Amino acid sequence: MPIELKNISYTYSKGTPFSKRGLGDFNFRVDDGEWIAVMGPTGSGKSTLLQHLNGLLKPDRGEVLLNGANIHSSASALREARRKVGFVFQYPEHQLFGGTVFEEVAYGPENFGYAASDVEETVKTAMEAAGLDFITYKDRSPHELSGGEKRRVALAGVLAVNPQVIALDEPTAGLDPAGQKMLLQTINELNKAHGITVIWVTHEISEIAALADRLLVLNQGRTVLEGSVREKLEHPLLNELGLDVPVAVTVARGLRKNGRLVDGRPVTVEEIKREILRLVR
Repeated sequence: MPIELKNISYTYSKGTPFSKRGLGDFNFRVDDGEWIAVMGPTGSGKSTLLQHLNGLLKPDRGEVLLNGANIHSSASALREARRKVGFVFQYPEHQLFGGTVFEEVAYGPENFGYAASDVEETVKTAMEAAGLDFITYKDRSPHELSGGEKRRVALAGVLAVNPQVIALDEPTAGLDPAGQKMLLQTINELNKAHGITVIWVTHEISEIAALADRLLVLNQGRTVLEGSVREKLEHPLLNELGLDVPVAVTVARGLRKNGRLVDGRPVTVEEIKREILRLVR
């Protein structure tokens, strides 16, 4: 179920003195099972891109195609896009409203007309896929959970309607290392084992550099760099835009400048450590 944005333009506060371009003549395609990492300076259009994927924003010009069909062609097409493309907001815990975790996760299936007899099993499956034991969490208030647990509740709410794509806006922001690790493991399992497409906006590319397939870099509402994550992380444009790159990439670059032949394109601490040990033997 590919998603394609064709010649998308979107301006915030259009026609006012405060107008600001979100995207300009933007083109983008993601295919089934891909993991796309999206980077860019603040205000580059990253969140604007995500909000176009399931119709939270409607473009001023251009088309958003889901499996070849324009998601804004009808109310039913838009509704289907919002079921198939799940969106996990940055700090989604601020938007939790259910009295219990069960009620929170059940909201999507109930809203999309699932039979009452199917809702409990659907909620249980979604919670467990998001790393939440059903018996332990179903009757707890989401507002009393840790930050990492709240993120997983939000993710379970998305998974409960069986999406084929999950778009996440800086999902690990503010989480402690344990919460970050668990969320990353969950998303990696959904992507690699279940084939769910992942579009992940981040300022911390190190966390997913070894997991994502493709890197998309935005600036001023346009794509300025796109390609293999390992290859594009070495591009000098990232430094010019003030974007962080993994320590392993910086160290490998320094080693090469000093005439050392570094194998491959290391992006994790473990990978560059192995290379350093190999070089000093």
